[in-house]
Amino acid sequence: MKIERKLCFKALVGSYNYNLNTKQSDKDYKIFFYPNFDDLYNGGQYSKALISTDEDVEFHDIRKLPSLLYKSNVNFMEVLFSEEYEIFDHDFFNKVIVLRDDISKINLPYLYDACYGMYLQKSKEFYRDQADAPIEKTCKHAMGAYRILDFLDRFHKNSFSSFKKAIQYNSSDSNRDLLLEIRNGKFNSSQLINMITAKESEVRLLEEVYKSFAANESLKEKVENLVKESVRASIKEEFLRLKKH
Repeated sequence: MKIERKLCFKALVGSYNYNLNTKQSDKDYKIFFYPNFDDLYNGGQYSKALISTDEDVEFHDIRKLPSLLYKSNVNFMEVLFSEEYEIFDHDFFNKVIVLRDDISKINLPYLYDACYGMYLQKSKEFYRDQADAPIEKTCKHAMGAYRILDFLDRFHKNSFSSFKKAIQYNSSDSNRDLLLEIRNGKFNSSQLINMITAKESEVRLLEEVYKSFAANESLKEKVENLVKESVRASIKEEFLRLKKH
């Protein structure tokens, strides 16, 4: 797939967005683009990852965004709370970004399950790689497992009022220091297991709280309509360009 479609916005994500980057970290970006007429006709929704020496970039069809946000995929929710943007469609972006605090808690039961699922995957990778993987890789998995649990704890502690404060760490935050110490190999395997297990026990106690909230179906519909309207406008522009030629 060639990325020759109209772009919507580009957002910094990952460790640089969390202020948890190290010397080994690459910058990660997600770019959302509009489908063209052929995409709509063929019924496809595309994604593509491009990796360079200093950037990892993922391209995603904007039509996927409402579902990703409703399912509270934290790796996509964070595009609404990025420290760095390149905006190509200001009209759409401004309409969505003003809703971001409400969108961040659009489906708290899903958010809990999605994050806990991410924790289980990172934990599995941590245990799997202890035997023969480089220590850097093992520590990265350990930090990822601890960080996603810490996010659930921090979001709950700020009463779900600030996704940004829950996912990002300022330089004076002791939790940031701890996560970087995990990433940099300060702790041995036994210490890491104890730390992660203790954090998991804390976060498991929050499940009932997260799942006491109902999903915001009206907001889901609003986001879907915003995307639909913008896709319609983009296709209209495409036809007008073709008509001129």
